[in-house]
Amino acid sequence: MKKGDFVFVDVTFGLDGYHTDKTMNYMFGKPIPDEAIVIHNRCIEIQRKAASMLIPGAVPAVIYNEVIKDLDSEFLEHFMGFGNQKVKFIGHGVGLQIDEVPVIAPGFTEPLEENMVIALEPKRGVPNIGLMGTENTWLVTSEGGLCLTGDTQGLIMI
Repeated sequence: MKKGDFVFVDVTFGLDGYHTDKTMNYMFGKPIPDEAIVIHNRCIEIQRKAASMLIPGAVPAVIYNEVIKDLDSEFLEHFMGFGNQKVKFIGHGVGLQIDEVPVIAPGFTEPLEENMVIALEPKRGVPNIGLMGTENTWLVTSEGGLCLTGDTQGLIMI
């Protein structure tokens, strides 16, 4: 690594057979450009919006569409990846495995149930820097998603 590198870490944690999923990112030795920080913060806002919709009875495809409809074409260009390396979801179930249903994506119409666990991971690529954004694991509650993986959203200077 060299001064100025951006470090992206996607980690899981398991306890008694159940998992969480979290992404953290770090700035090594100096801050990244302001444009990238703005994009990172926008991804945090997207995650908060999606998390507020994690209530029993909510439909994953509807959550996905509600999030996507507010994103302009410029932001969508590298949303959830670069070029043909994009994924078509913003979250997924977590439990006995890291990636489970439901998926917060088009076509997933089975309503959420209370106490389901969902990882929300809105990210956007920034050319010459990498993938900005965040991922946290949320519990579905009647009040919206309850974060199980902490308040730290990344961009920590090391």
